[in-house]
Amino acid sequence: MHFLTQKSRLQLLARNDVKQSLALLVGAILIALLTWIIAELIGEIPALFSVLSLIFVVVVMCNYKYGVVLAVILLPLSSTPLIPRALFGVTGFNPLNVTLLLSAASLLLAWLINPRKFSIPKWPRHFWVYLAILALAALHGASQISSIPAYFKILQIIEFDSAGGYLRDTFLKPPVVIFATAFMFSIVVRNARLPHAYLIPLFCSGIVLPIVVIAYVASSGESLMALASSHARGFLSVMGMHANELGLMFNMVFALALFCFFSASNSLEKWMLGATTVIVMAAVALTFSRGAYLGLFSVVAYFLFTQRRFRAMLVVLLLVTLAALFMPDAVVERASMGLGNGNVEDVSAGRVDEIWRPLIPEILSNPLIGHGLGSILWSESAQHRAILPVGHPHSAYLGVLLDFGVLGAIVIFVFFRHMWRLFIDLAKRMPDPIWRAYFRGAAACILLLLVQGVTDDSFTPTRTQPFLWLSYGIATGFLVGTKTAKSDQAKQRMAHYFL
Repeated sequence: MHFLTQKSRLQLLARNDVKQSLALLVGAILIALLTWIIAELIGEIPALFSVLSLIFVVVVMCNYKYGVVLAVILLPLSSTPLIPRALFGVTGFNPLNVTLLLSAASLLLAWLINPRKFSIPKWPRHFWVYLAILALAALHGASQISSIPAYFKILQIIEFDSAGGYLRDTFLKPPVVIFATAFMFSIVVRNARLPHAYLIPLFCSGIVLPIVVIAYVASSGESLMALASSHARGFLSVMGMHANELGLMFNMVFALALFCFFSASNSLEKWMLGATTVIVMAAVALTFSRGAYLGLFSVVAYFLFTQRRFRAMLVVLLLVTLAALFMPDAVVERASMGLGNGNVEDVSAGRVDEIWRPLIPEILSNPLIGHGLGSILWSESAQHRAILPVGHPHSAYLGVLLDFGVLGAIVIFVFFRHMWRLFIDLAKRMPDPIWRAYFRGAAACILLLLVQGVTDDSFTPTRTQPFLWLSYGIATGFLVGTKTAKSDQAKQRMAHYFL
């Protein structure tokens, strides 16, 4: 009887294989016919693009996870020329936005069909308060658009001239898109059988831009000494981001890869993470950003402080020593610029007198609630041209006080304290060593923002911070309680992660 059952099972499997093969064959024939028909109507290249787009839509709608993974890969590249800003000339219709919308539709459809199939993480109230503060500051700023001097638009520092455009470029485009990607990624990780596998696309997305920067510098024909000069600070702007912004993003990838490298379970993972670490370090060096150098040093220092393994500490110290010995003179000179004469203006690249000091009275004029998101654009200093023509104050600390005031700043720093404690808690409780290391690296990303935030970036989500917020999404997927009808399955999953 057992033999007959086994035989019947084999026959059933064989029939299923035949059905799947026939389905693939029919699907391939239909795709070929569709391609030929469209090619006859609109041409070969548009036909190929149309069919590939259709296949992409079908694949994402069948499984939202594929779309979310693609969004994770596209997110760090969305502000660069590597990803088109618009498709078919439609503003906002770009690959990342399309992927997010399709993934959200696929996720919603899957939930409507079978709401008991997967669990949805419940993000903590700290995040919602943080988001509310951002939204209120954006609404506050939307009422000030008429006060923005015209030269910001002429110099292409901003691309909007209306309240709707302002909300799109300061609230929807960086923060909300990042939050949406991180939220859907938290769902994917939460319901994954092998969450470990999703680190692969994460690190793949983190290494693309560093490789492009290295290749671009190598093919430019410029000497490193010329690129290190203060007159070449816009050299990497063709990437769509300033060198300081690239340095912060690369350092976050470096932090995650460095911590994971020493906890990788097999040689292939170690080689991949080791290569990622070295490539990102080289890219950071080629940004010639002193803030990025200081951030890299802070990551290494934090790693040495948190590690309790002598071997890991020895390897990192050896690598740092070798890097210092073989570092090009241009990097050393750039890193030490202004330190010899002790000139504050040289060290800060003119930020103190030409940006920070004129903005201090602006903070004092409305110290409690600030002036709204991106308020440097309509500040008195900008209107009277008392500061350089910049779209942000080049200090996250000054920016948070200027935009949100003391009350808003307290809420924001409470949120980052919550994020820090969440990462540290997971770094202690996760049973998988690679995840414990990953969350220690995520905590280092917060330290990076605190260090490099002295001279750049923001404590609101920007295009430099995708890996910090993706890490927060992963953390909520692992830790936070869920809304699901399959309570037993949820309990088993939580037990798998934490017991």
